[in-house]
Amino acid sequence: MQGMPFKILAVLTDKPLHHIVARPEIKTIADLRGKRIGAQRIGGSDQLAAEAILQAKGLDLKEVQFVTLGADEPVRAEMLRKGLVDAICVAPPGPNRLAREGFNVLGGPKDLKIGSPISAVAATDSRIKNSRDETKKVLRAVVRGLRFIHERKEEVIPIMVKWLNQTPDVARDSYDLILPSFSPDGGTVDKTFEFAIDARKATVKSDKPIPLSQVRDISLLREVQKELRLQ
Repeated sequence: MQGMPFKILAVLTDKPLHHIVARPEIKTIADLRGKRIGAQRIGGSDQLAAEAILQAKGLDLKEVQFVTLGADEPVRAEMLRKGLVDAICVAPPGPNRLAREGFNVLGGPKDLKIGSPISAVAATDSRIKNSRDETKKVLRAVVRGLRFIHERKEEVIPIMVKWLNQTPDVARDSYDLILPSFSPDGGTVDKTFEFAIDARKATVKSDKPIPLSQVRDISLLREVQKELRLQ
């Protein structure tokens, strides 16, 4: 939409990894009315994820107060413990650890019908045109990786333990929380892209129409999916 001409070719996660975690006395999303939700910054990934979860579960954003904390997840978690905020939005393994301390996980990616392409594979228009075979190889590796994540849980967990420095129990719990965020085959529905476009337009205060063809090119992905018999 701005800057260098490039296209999204495939989506890795089409829903945020974040979950809303609240103090022990707050049991449901409805209990957040009039409460303070701590965010790293307004417009940051955690705050946008919290907004999406709140809306999906029927809470008007005007009924909560977002507080900018300007801190990373461990510091935000500590502020939650001290009662400086009533809830925060964090990614695994944060929700698991806080739940073990008695805090409540109120919502996450599984609650969202429409997400946003949080992480994706993208390439410049020139690379798509001039290095098509090479780009296709990258997409094939990505899609096979996504299938591995979805289909081989017992092999994924030891990888998480090793590379993320997690205990087996934390890795297993984290896997169950993050799986709904990952695309099964690199694709997602049009509404996911449209949501991201609308959010970006609101940020830059633009009402210019942005066609999907300007931000994505899924032709190579479709070829890969067909070759891997995913269509």
